[in-house]
Amino acid sequence: MKNSLNSKLLQTVLIVSALNLFLPLMGQEQVYFNKRIDHHNNKDNARNIIETDSGYVIGAYTYDADPAYMYEVHLTITGINYQGEETFYKEYGYDTINMFFGNPGSLIRYSDDKYMSVGTYRIFKQSFSDDRGMLICYNVDFDTLWMKHYAEKTVPHDTAFMFYQVKKTIGGGLIMTGLRNPGSSKFHAWLIKTDSLGSMLWERFYGDGVEYYSGHSVVQTADGGYVIGGFKYLLGMISRGDPLIIKTDSLGIEEWRINPGNPDIDDNKAMIALAADGNIIVGTNYGIQESGLNQWMVVKIMKISPDGDVLWDYNYGDPGYDKFLLNTTVLENGNIITNGVVSYFGNDDPVETSWILCVDSVGTQLWYKEYVLLEGFNTLNDVRYTSTDHGLIGCGMADPIFPEDTGNPDIWVMKMDSVGCLEAGCDTTVVVIEYGENEKVRLLVFPNPVQDVLSVNIKGNTCESSQIEVYNMYGLKVEEVIIPPAKASATIHCRSWSDGMYVVRLKANSKTLQNVKLIKQ
Repeated sequence: MKNSLNSKLLQTVLIVSALNLFLPLMGQEQVYFNKRIDHHNNKDNARNIIETDSGYVIGAYTYDADPAYMYEVHLTITGINYQGEETFYKEYGYDTINMFFGNPGSLIRYSDDKYMSVGTYRIFKQSFSDDRGMLICYNVDFDTLWMKHYAEKTVPHDTAFMFYQVKKTIGGGLIMTGLRNPGSSKFHAWLIKTDSLGSMLWERFYGDGVEYYSGHSVVQTADGGYVIGGFKYLLGMISRGDPLIIKTDSLGIEEWRINPGNPDIDDNKAMIALAADGNIIVGTNYGIQESGLNQWMVVKIMKISPDGDVLWDYNYGDPGYDKFLLNTTVLENGNIITNGVVSYFGNDDPVETSWILCVDSVGTQLWYKEYVLLEGFNTLNDVRYTSTDHGLIGCGMADPIFPEDTGNPDIWVMKMDSVGCLEAGCDTTVVVIEYGENEKVRLLVFPNPVQDVLSVNIKGNTCESSQIEVYNMYGLKVEEVIIPPAKASATIHCRSWSDGMYVVRLKANSKTLQNVKLIKQ
């Protein structure tokens, strides 16, 4: 157990095999930064980050540090360039009305010239708040094109509706999930489909018995149906909460559900993503031990078919105190990123540290790292793949508690490489393989292991020139061969290479098609 945190701490926990070696992505300069962004000395919390054509945009909410203005929570969009420098800032809101983003995935790029966001629009009334599901459409400059609310249709409007995530559907519409809270009875998970202009096509509610249900993430499957990642719990002396996965058909009619939590200990919501093979990736937590209203938990990741068959189900790492998973993302190469927070104790207060766990497409753990920006609460909400340098970028909230004069909670944004490093070469034990989109082209290398001469053969080669690059375990290029269109093979002399692991990369038109691990003996 840690007793304190240094403000520059980056604790790395490496649980990998000796065969997994790091390959920095060559050809594009890797960018790193780790910073906080403050607007008007307000209190800020970043919930989403997405890549644009000129950098990144961060979706957050903000409110004045003065308690007199606590009922004025506004949405903000902050633009940054690829180096992390702020390029623009926009704020959306009204006096005496609160506006919130939902979970990670509540801000999406809908098309080349439109973005969408969902969340909650809260109007304060005398004895209750009128909470409405909120959908906003923005242009490329993040000017608001339109806003729609989805709420109770009859007075007194005391049933709360909240959106947590949105996805674009196969037909160009929108699918959103969240919850309905009637106030005097149980919550229900909410699934609503609209057209591209936000006009409702249908809505469904899920929940039965005496338990409370909520939807936190959603994907569409290849059969046109939908999967909700959610949470259900039973109120009592101690709540009993479990992750929830619900599969529906294309009209929202339930087909099956899975509750993969520990029935005796509180767990966490399910945050889901879609794998490239069409199966469902589920990230959540599994409770190990309770301490009052708090839990010691591990990370759980599952792969489930659209028919409800559990393909694999693994728990990862040691139990952590309030170790909550906040998001699940499938990367371009098929690897799976989950991120969240875990609490440690120091100076009589819990200190919240963020973590990222990366596993491959079959559930093998590749790496795990923990991050803080300052001593206090460091909440990393969203982590995304960056196409420009094939790294990662994340956002959240950094709230200082030691010392007390370091400001209010601010936006936290950090840019990492593909293995979660905040500086070059921090981790040389992991290889991140990029798979090309053209699976008809295969790179064959033999013998493997090799001693003197390596033969390279390209199956299914196109009429284009191909390029073979070889990198050592430190990411340094040791060989490059151009293969003309008329040829499909090459011979590489490697007697002078040092023994160890290498990666042979096949490229065409500056695009990586395949990587193959090679052992030199």
